[in-house]
Amino acid sequence: METKAALEAYSRGDMTAIELRWRLGGATYGEVLGQLSEHNLPLPRAPTAGREEQIERARGWLFPKHGA
Repeated sequence: METKAALEAYSRGDMTAIELRWRLGGATYGEVLGQLSEHNLPLPRAPTAGREEQIERARGWLFPKHGA
């Protein structure tokens, strides 16, 4: 798999960061960030469906002054 295809798969969430770094020859996370930027690709986002309650609880712990 070529570099851009691997970065696109990671960006879509189809590949883990560890697998991507291995495919890129042991790239550091900083190098991955740089390559994503060079190809104008976003970081992958974890799906939230079915985890809304957990996410709200985590937000309350992380940002207590912004809660209701």
